[in-house]
Amino acid sequence: MAVANLTKRSVDALQFIKGGDYLVWDQKLRGFGIRVREHAGNDGTIQRRKTFVVGYRPRGSRQYRRFSIGIYGPMTVEQARIEALKHLSAVSQGDDPLEAKRAERAAKTVREFGDQFVSYVEDRRKRTTAREYRRLWTRHVLPALGAKKVTEVSTADVQRLHRSLRETPYAANRLIALLSTFFSFAGREGVRAGHENPTRSIEPYPEAPRERFLTANEFRRLGEALTRAERDGLPAAPRYRRSPKSPETAKHRTRKADVPIKANPFTIAAIRLLILTGCREGEILSLRWDAVDFERGYLRLADTKTGRSVRPLSLSAAELLETLPRLDRNPFVLPGAKPGEHLKEIKRVWYAVRHAAGLDEVRLHDLRHSFASVPASSGESLLIVRTLLGHRRASTTERYAHLGDDPVKRAADRAAGSIAGWLAGQASATAAAAQPTRQELG
Repeated sequence: MAVANLTKRSVDALQFIKGGDYLVWDQKLRGFGIRVREHAGNDGTIQRRKTFVVGYRPRGSRQYRRFSIGIYGPMTVEQARIEALKHLSAVSQGDDPLEAKRAERAAKTVREFGDQFVSYVEDRRKRTTAREYRRLWTRHVLPALGAKKVTEVSTADVQRLHRSLRETPYAANRLIALLSTFFSFAGREGVRAGHENPTRSIEPYPEAPRERFLTANEFRRLGEALTRAERDGLPAAPRYRRSPKSPETAKHRTRKADVPIKANPFTIAAIRLLILTGCREGEILSLRWDAVDFERGYLRLADTKTGRSVRPLSLSAAELLETLPRLDRNPFVLPGAKPGEHLKEIKRVWYAVRHAAGLDEVRLHDLRHSFASVPASSGESLLIVRTLLGHRRASTTERYAHLGDDPVKRAADRAAGSIAGWLAGQASATAAAAQPTRQELG
């Protein structure tokens, strides 16, 4: 156990250890110390922090407890020593500062404690997940539960909120997942008893798979619209043609509502790459040149929804990539408006393209489904489709199973064909010819 006279000079001299975490206790005030920690955040950045702590054993208890009282920098060593002395004096009189701290936290409302929770999510979840959590939190949780104490939220409160979104079952179920994480976090922080999670008995709504596979003809229409968008330009999609103040009246249409606007070539390239690779939107927009292996024909993605992933790079996608210019001091395949950044937003162009193609209901993510549907329909195994898409679990790929060349379906077609022939009065020999032979049945 490291012990030192904690002063500004000695604390400044404490070195961070790569991936390390250690404590140094003050030799003058027993129970007062500092924690020195270095760790990598989810975004890959190195985070270093020196935190003052108080350690003690409550009177009549064998359990050792420790809690933080402040971060070095905003709090000086002298201020931390005074704060630690106050807590340690309370311990000597029979009090338990940690329990008192937990009781104080428990009095917080969902809105007050929510800021801490959202920061926790942003530190530990992927950026897209954190952004969706914040959206659900602001739009649904705060209006319904924000004023309630964390300890007062009941299963009935959560059930009412869940039921209010029954028209959108997917959003309703994602909200329950968010609240489940929130109350688990509250339990770990001592704000609420760990076993009291009011979401546990909430039954999720059934979700219909949101599948949309483009046909060959629809792919052709989409390709024509992409070519027009890049060569001549397309007018904005209807959702972008009216003033936000009065979207329902033609009077408030913007002046350039029907004027074709040429699309950014990198945006068109992004949509084409989504079609040709089956990658997710974020994977393509953040694609770096050092992740493209032209020689072996792979994309080596460092950070995807399922972690590191290697995807095959088709010849068509590679040819498209080779036509794209590389910008100096920008590592991204699809550079954004600001130097050194990648392309951020393609939905405005996508809405215009899909509207021009007569495919207003098709989502960007449906391009991924459509890419996978082609090999699945051609009889490729689900293992191959799973590898193409970078799925971690085989169950995720099973949605494409029904697209394959199913022998059971062929047998049903032959049987129904025979029966239909008999119903139509065909000769028995003709009908018999439609029946599968013993050899065909194996």
